[in-house]
Amino acid sequence: MTYIPKQTKLTRERVEAKLDVALIEELERYCQYLESDRDYVVGQALELVFRKDKGFRQWLGRQPVNGAPSSTGGDASPQRKGRTRGESGLGQAESA
Repeated sequence: MTYIPKQTKLTRERVEAKLDVALIEELERYCQYLESDRDYVVGQALELVFRKDKGFRQWLGRQPVNGAPSSTGGDASPQRKGRTRGESGLGQAESA
């Protein structure tokens, strides 16, 4: 038996986004206010939005769990347009 639980290591992926300059400036100021880095602030903001958005939660509940087609017969999943994962900077795993 241990006194301290084993640290959970999360798999992280790099995400690249182009934001309006004013939004980036506000993000930087918020990071200064919280004395936290961008990764933390953006991650916390996304978690908050995902948790509070009732419409998203309802939509998510209707989505297939294992990628199988839904019983409604339609594909309600959002479609990516434009770049592939490699071109957008998505899918580049980073260790915590």
